[in-house]
Amino acid sequence: METLLASRIELTPRPFQNRAPVLVCGMVGHCPGRVRKERLFTLPEAVDAIRAAGFGDRLEALKSTDEAIFHLPVPLNSSAEFHDIFPDAASASTGYHSTLAGSNAWLPGCVDDFFANGGSRLWVVAVPEDGGHEAFLPRTDTVLHNISTLQGVASLLVIPTIGLLALPDLERLQIPAQLSGIPEPDHGAGAPQFMPCSEPPPEEDTAPEPASPAPVTPLATEDLLRQILPWLYQHRPDIQCLWSVPLTYDRDRQIPAVSNVALDAIDGIAATDSGHRLRQVQFVFPYLSSASGRPVSPCGVLAGAQSSVAQAHGPWRSIAGRALVTRGDPFPLQSIPAQQSLRERPGISVITRRPRGVMLDDERLVVPALHPDDYAHSRLRSRFDAFRSAEVMRFLGYLRRQLQQLGERLVFKTDYRDPTPRLALENFLGQLHRLGALRGKLPEDAFRVKQLQVQEGAAVFEIMLAPALPIDHIRLTFTNRHGEWQGELQDE
Repeated sequence: METLLASRIELTPRPFQNRAPVLVCGMVGHCPGRVRKERLFTLPEAVDAIRAAGFGDRLEALKSTDEAIFHLPVPLNSSAEFHDIFPDAASASTGYHSTLAGSNAWLPGCVDDFFANGGSRLWVVAVPEDGGHEAFLPRTDTVLHNISTLQGVASLLVIPTIGLLALPDLERLQIPAQLSGIPEPDHGAGAPQFMPCSEPPPEEDTAPEPASPAPVTPLATEDLLRQILPWLYQHRPDIQCLWSVPLTYDRDRQIPAVSNVALDAIDGIAATDSGHRLRQVQFVFPYLSSASGRPVSPCGVLAGAQSSVAQAHGPWRSIAGRALVTRGDPFPLQSIPAQQSLRERPGISVITRRPRGVMLDDERLVVPALHPDDYAHSRLRSRFDAFRSAEVMRFLGYLRRQLQQLGERLVFKTDYRDPTPRLALENFLGQLHRLGALRGKLPEDAFRVKQLQVQEGAAVFEIMLAPALPIDHIRLTFTNRHGEWQGELQDE
């Protein structure tokens, strides 16, 4: 918001949405400082969307009382809208201060990064700082159809259009308070100067240091995942969550490094019976450095790029190898062997710097983005490694949301014996095949739609499809035979 002519003219930033967003993102985090609730009510489209999501009562309570804006999902079309409602969020200090990450919230920067990278629609949920980690997690008595029980992540699960989820300030709370950064080079105290023996030595500054707030103890990655994954798996299997792997201190190199404890926990969960739930989490590492040199969450940058690519080319397209819009560098920078190790096991999407800029090395998942019945009984599980790709998971989630919308449009308009639903399904899948989302030379090679006769008065369709496989490497082989060069192309 900008104020002109001695506060007599106020501009409300609200870009026009000319296209329905393909990939909508939701973020949960901290918004310290002032909250101008009245600015939210100047955005009629946002107010209507909040009411349509079922938060009308909470919105009325926010309007008529001094109730805080916590746990209320707010839709945004630009970062200017966020800073209009939360003007101090980017600069005000939070209650949790760490030596490495500082005391500023990460959510405002992630909102800016999301829209800077082309993101189109973002839902933001502010949570109270005094709630610690618990403010981000669903309550034990959560009932999704009872809005009064929703908090943190659960507040976004009831919004059917959301396909991406990020928790930037939960990642910030996972950085230990006393974790130090990369040490600066010691240039000494300057050139020595002559001091006569008759002069007394200079007095040292003995002023007491300001008291620091009580530290928040990071929780185990395994505990956090076990409190979030069941909710995603049961209620929103179409959502993909971006998650930065925590940091620890490498005493040998004396720099921050990826937490091996967290990597072992992720690998351990993948080996359990519920390990297939990890397909909904895209783990990323390292972090990005801010203008002040402190690490910040990369999830805003990645979510914005994924939203932009999905809008332009489809949610089945990867953002790997594309230059990301950021002024920071990977923090801490990973060597090529370290990148390969993280990528292979447990399966981390690694951010790296190339001559063309900062980019994602590969969109990797810990487990295949498939139902466990599709690969659990296979002797050669390595043949399913091609499905350990985040873009495959985003496509399957997009497919779920589109089929849900299609079914809701047809359920009250057509008879169960009408061929219209089957034709609509074949037309939709045929369009996906033409756009490259499904593999196969012909449509019948890419998908099949079969209507099942389960019971009278019901229409049940079984859909079999072949998602397009991402290409990790392209190997070109040139052979000189009798003076003639011949080329051979091999996909991996």
